[in-house]
Amino acid sequence: MKKIIVALTVFTGLMAAKPAGAQDYTDRKNSAIGLKGGLNMSSLTIDDNSDKNLKFGFHVGAFDKIPLSDRFAIQPELLYSVKGLNYSYDNTTGVDGDSQFKLHYIDLPVLLVFNLAEDFSFQVGPYVGYLAHANVDTDATILNNFGINENEEIDRDNFNKFDYGLTAGMTFDLDPLLIGFDYSMGFNPVARDDQSAEMLLGDAKNRVIQVFAGLKF
Repeated sequence: MKKIIVALTVFTGLMAAKPAGAQDYTDRKNSAIGLKGGLNMSSLTIDDNSDKNLKFGFHVGAFDKIPLSDRFAIQPELLYSVKGLNYSYDNTTGVDGDSQFKLHYIDLPVLLVFNLAEDFSFQVGPYVGYLAHANVDTDATILNNFGINENEEIDRDNFNKFDYGLTAGMTFDLDPLLIGFDYSMGFNPVARDDQSAEMLLGDAKNRVIQVFAGLKF
């Protein structure tokens, strides 16, 4: 976590240190640096998946909106994002409860922003993510008698270290406050070939809905 905080601090500092003449910042609605964070509702594309398998997590990080014109901008971001899957047992095999598979990523989206109005924009673009940590939380009972409540770290060698995909969403600018949502679709399978995680997840990929708030500086 300390490394993540340092990375975010350096990223924000580099953005703030841009040369004064590098961009025209007269349009305050079309340029900004700041922080953002919010709720993740994530899942994986495995068979028989449903809304009840959504896992709630969070994301937090920094962004830099760089204007290209009155209508368009480029917005790189650096985010720490917790994704994964909630797996419910539903007492089908004598086990009742659920397990939450948590995949901790450092994501770098690079978004093309289209300003539809002064206070409303649409953004879309690719992202790449690095898997920093993986663990599973289990809270279940076996045969209504034996309780399991534990948190275990999962060997990262079971997973592909890098994820990549596409992100799209909308943002409302309440200057200096931002609120919005994104939907991210991963293209790379989470589990590595010939590893134990592949037996459970197959070629499942990340799917994440993000609801966020941000603050411009």
